[in-house]
Amino acid sequence: MVTVGHRHLSRRNLLGLGGGALGASLLAGCTPTGGTPNTNPLGVDFSAALEPAGDLEVRDVTLGFVPITCSSPIINAAAMGIFEQYGLNVTLQRYTGWGELWIAYVAGELDATQMLSPMPLGIHHNFAAGQRDSRMPYITNINGQAITLGTQHMDRVRGAEDFRGLTIAVPFDYSGHNLLLRDYLALGGLDPDYDVGIQVMRPSDMVASLNVGDIDGFLAPDPFNQRAVALGAGYLHMLSKELWDGHPCCSFTVAEEFASAHPNTYTTLLRAIGDSAMWTDNAENRATAAETMAGRAFLSQDPAVIAAVLTGEFEDGTGATRSVEDRIGFRPYPHESYAIWALTQLQRWDLAPTAGYDSAADYQSAVRQVLDPDAATPILEALGADTTPRETETIIGRTFDPADPLPWTEKQVNL
Repeated sequence: MVTVGHRHLSRRNLLGLGGGALGASLLAGCTPTGGTPNTNPLGVDFSAALEPAGDLEVRDVTLGFVPITCSSPIINAAAMGIFEQYGLNVTLQRYTGWGELWIAYVAGELDATQMLSPMPLGIHHNFAAGQRDSRMPYITNINGQAITLGTQHMDRVRGAEDFRGLTIAVPFDYSGHNLLLRDYLALGGLDPDYDVGIQVMRPSDMVASLNVGDIDGFLAPDPFNQRAVALGAGYLHMLSKELWDGHPCCSFTVAEEFASAHPNTYTTLLRAIGDSAMWTDNAENRATAAETMAGRAFLSQDPAVIAAVLTGEFEDGTGATRSVEDRIGFRPYPHESYAIWALTQLQRWDLAPTAGYDSAADYQSAVRQVLDPDAATPILEALGADTTPRETETIIGRTFDPADPLPWTEKQVNL
């Protein structure tokens, strides 16, 4: 049993947070359907951008992922044969809930994994249910989430104040979804713990639950927001981009013992995923990426639904057709501002301790133990990515300054 403030999270409780059993699909050697290892279906030589980082100490790597569009850089690196072109033999382990993935990673079953961006902070610093030293070199995606509500609320819910009494699902406690939703509700004058029922649920279960009325809505990753629209179960109340443009969602996290023991493999892994992220972020490749990732081994979704998310050309469920640039983006640089904000919000909602955090330097120290921009920067610069650190963030109309984080730990943040 691990104590987190006044919260007690056991292994059993954490499984409950993730919801359900893990999806045990193993993709050995990046072979989505078995048989011959996948070669790049487009014939693009991704490895021409960067060379593997010297002799690889190991070629076999086990990566975890959850089938959502946030995992696109990892999925495309497998589906497009990018890992192979960099000399890596990657096994993808698919999970349907974040609790299961958390447990598998802490237990040492994964060398590296996609994670919701607050998760590596929680795991490295032992905030809940198990500790493992970790590095977070990349954010796998920015934006790409939405608040989706059941169609019965279309004429009633205008703003956060109208969420009183609703049940809203989020994918995990240690998620930007949970933290951003709580901030949104609090700014609307609501107490997220009493005025709204926030329910943790696997993303794959949310649309069905919305459709039958078990929940009123969700703040969740795509493609499930767009799938709810396609099925007529809900409408997009608000894109997460409208709350915080450029916000982080998922990350790529690597176990410290793996990275330190296999530095060339670690760097090459980052080169492959960085290469994939840059390809996926290119607007000209989005429609192709939707087709590539749609198969049952990866997202297992209608390609048209995925394309609506990736291209930003979509129906929103209200009868309107929208065109939103950067509905989702793939900009991997791990900005310190992202992690400091997440840490303040974990503290704000009793998911992390506050003792020992008395100044901005304490927050910087905590997040710098996890972020690895030193590994990411030369790779991303060689690939043409922007690595300029973000000095501030604009979150629901307020300026978050990572050099002044303490005010954001208060329950009511009305800066």
